[in-house]
Amino acid sequence: MSGHAFVRQGIKPFLIVVLLFVIYIFFPREAAIFVTNSESSNDTKATQHIEAQVSIPATKPATSLLADESVEQGSEVNDSRELIIKNAPKWRFDGVLIDHFTELKQRAEQGDVEANYLIAQNLKYCFNAPLDEQALEATLAESYEFSDAGDTQNRALEKYEYCQGVDLATRRSFYRYLVMAAEKGSAFAQQTFAALTPEFYMKSQFPEKLSRAEFIKNRDSFKERKTVFLEQAAKQGSEQALMSLASMYYSEQVGEHSAAKAYAINRLIMEITQNNDVYNRYAWFEQRQYPTLSDEELSIANNLYDQWLLQIKQNGTLYPKN
Repeated sequence: MSGHAFVRQGIKPFLIVVLLFVIYIFFPREAAIFVTNSESSNDTKATQHIEAQVSIPATKPATSLLADESVEQGSEVNDSRELIIKNAPKWRFDGVLIDHFTELKQRAEQGDVEANYLIAQNLKYCFNAPLDEQALEATLAESYEFSDAGDTQNRALEKYEYCQGVDLATRRSFYRYLVMAAEKGSAFAQQTFAALTPEFYMKSQFPEKLSRAEFIKNRDSFKERKTVFLEQAAKQGSEQALMSLASMYYSEQVGEHSAAKAYAINRLIMEITQNNDVYNRYAWFEQRQYPTLSDEELSIANNLYDQWLLQIKQNGTLYPKN
């Protein structure tokens, strides 16, 4: 064998060793780089996914504050986050009101809160009903001026028949029964104040003309009482009360820090409602209002939100707006 051939054969094992060493050193680094690049790519995708989620229109999250449907209405709930739905009782009776009125009054006199609420709703409904045939004829004649004259006449006749036998003084007493039910903690009665305007209150409770000072005094007293009852109902989870308060505060009808209170209540409605349309509407309000608030107002709003949400959860009820 020549010396040249021997050198070539001796080099082969040496090259193999060098090649294996390079593979050992190089490929782990390549693997690490590959893993790092993959993680970076995943992070980028995750960031893009989060950004995409932010741009999605507001929808009610899937998580629910409601108690399981198997839980009976009015029963205790161990988890303070669960809310039991409370639907308003049917307040209108079959037949005519006068046939039920004596029994309702007896129940109310014995302290039945629901009876007070039912009387209030019925008498409020009857307040504008024609008192006699002459008043009915006048109402029917006026209805011809409306485009839906037929429907208007049918409603007037229905009211007249249902409310016959209940005099005007009794009809005016709806407010007294409503206040009694609200003061005893009925959220149904409390949230009914949302639909009562100062104008209707003054018309129904003060038939005689008042001096300007007396008029303002009684009107303002009503507005204060209305706000108190709506706040009490709101803390029991009344959507109707929360919506009414949000509107009142936003238009700066009530007290100080109105903008902050309206913002907090909009967030509360978003938190407790199970209606996606309601959630989206108040999410839009919240997003529109947020940039207009100062740091101090945001702090006030956040504190109010936390306090009221805690009370709603502790009360454990939700009164959906029908």
